[in-house]
Amino acid sequence: MRISAHPVFLVAFGEEENLGVGYLRSVLNTAGMESRMVDLRYDNEEILACIRRHDPVAVGFSVIFEVFIEEFAHLARYLRKGGINCHFTAGGYYASLHPDKLFRLIPELDSIVRFEGEYTFLELVKCLLAHNDWKRVRNIAFREDGHIVTTPLRKLEKDLDSFPFPVRKPPGEYAPGRKFTTIISGRGCVYDCSFCNTGEFYRQAGGPVKRIRSPEMVIREMHQLYTEKRCTVFLFQDDDFPVKCADGNSWIKSFCSELERIGLHNKVMWKINCRPDEVDPDTFLLMKKHGLFLVFLGLEDGTDEGLTRLNKRMRATTGTAAVETLNRLDIGYDYGMMMFQPETSFKSLRENLKFLEKVCSNGTAPITFLKLMPYFSTKLVRELREQGRLKGRPGYLDYNLRSESLDACWSAVTECLAEWLWGSQGVVNLAKWVRNWLAVSDYFGNSTITREECRTRYRDTVAQSNLFLAETMTGFFDYYESGDYLRDGQKHKMKSKADIEENHQLLCRSFNETLKSLRAEALS
Repeated sequence: MRISAHPVFLVAFGEEENLGVGYLRSVLNTAGMESRMVDLRYDNEEILACIRRHDPVAVGFSVIFEVFIEEFAHLARYLRKGGINCHFTAGGYYASLHPDKLFRLIPELDSIVRFEGEYTFLELVKCLLAHNDWKRVRNIAFREDGHIVTTPLRKLEKDLDSFPFPVRKPPGEYAPGRKFTTIISGRGCVYDCSFCNTGEFYRQAGGPVKRIRSPEMVIREMHQLYTEKRCTVFLFQDDDFPVKCADGNSWIKSFCSELERIGLHNKVMWKINCRPDEVDPDTFLLMKKHGLFLVFLGLEDGTDEGLTRLNKRMRATTGTAAVETLNRLDIGYDYGMMMFQPETSFKSLRENLKFLEKVCSNGTAPITFLKLMPYFSTKLVRELREQGRLKGRPGYLDYNLRSESLDACWSAVTECLAEWLWGSQGVVNLAKWVRNWLAVSDYFGNSTITREECRTRYRDTVAQSNLFLAETMTGFFDYYESGDYLRDGQKHKMKSKADIEENHQLLCRSFNETLKSLRAEALS
């Protein structure tokens, strides 16, 4: 029996599956409370009309991504002006670690649910429904007499298996005829990289900094999604998948054994995130035999000095060795690479580019990179603030590089190569889709002439794109380090953009033709 007809509304960024909101909703639903999620990207008028129709007892804002704080703030103001008077609360990393700042940014909030929110939010909603004093709920923050009050912390749930499976949106298509979903095997991370706030989040929450679900429960969830939703591709969202634990690789061995016992080992494929120093041939061969097809590696930097500054606790050769192992096993890989960092020099840029050319040398992965951005509550932010280099506002924090020429170089990269590197229809993204479709076709189908032709075309096109990008970046480094940009920088950028656009169109056409061929083969 439902406790109340009044639903709980959760507003979240919905481009990707939001498992945090999914777990909140599953706990609410298990307790008999209806819940709904609306995408932050919808028009504010549409969100307002939806909330008015359902008259919720509470609206929760999932402030996971700092960059969307201003959108949440604007929406909250709009809803209040539109006559929505129910309880407004917020949760997420930023809300948990900086409740005082979030109350200033979104004064329309009544409360903030801090850290792990499943049971705290449930208790808060129960109090609201019963008209009880919700300010006695643990793990929340609120304003009183001009001050921010934080209530005592609730202990983190030790047994992640006790949570019901998250509520999910309908699965999307990963490749023709193949549905996918996201999933987690645990929460947290034992490492303390200078650019990441995950460890800080769980430390302030009272620890432990990492908890892992049982392999049996993860497989049970996968089996349910396979049988009920026809999902055959699973993307693990863990910051660090439990390839290695305190007792070695026993978790992953049990996971693979359970996949085989339940009969899923040849029916599903899966992707993980892990560190390069966790890649070893024997374990990853076992994983591949049980469906592993893609690994996201946190390479981050191609120099020992850079990795030390990032507190990665590994050497650059560890990254190249991990890629070599995955290549030998024919397992696909993505990677994180933050080529532009606070201490970047033109020397380090060249070293990192050389590193990328090496790890992408066989045409299996496109060269790509980012600028290291300062996220709240990280060691990086503290260092930049102490140096007087941190600038911007919450959601848009940034810093200048060590010289005007380096800043000008990064500006040229973003102006000329943004679509190539980060666009949804850019070279890098299209290359990854071709690779993914090939992996699905290989796993679930028999080898065909069409697929082998597509594979050859893919590698040739990736190699061509990597060669052009490396030459372009080298040209940028030489030009901006020389200072010539001070004389004719705009003219040089216009010429570079034209050359880049011409090559971008040719390469994207090749990737799109390959995708078309793979789709035709799948449909036939």
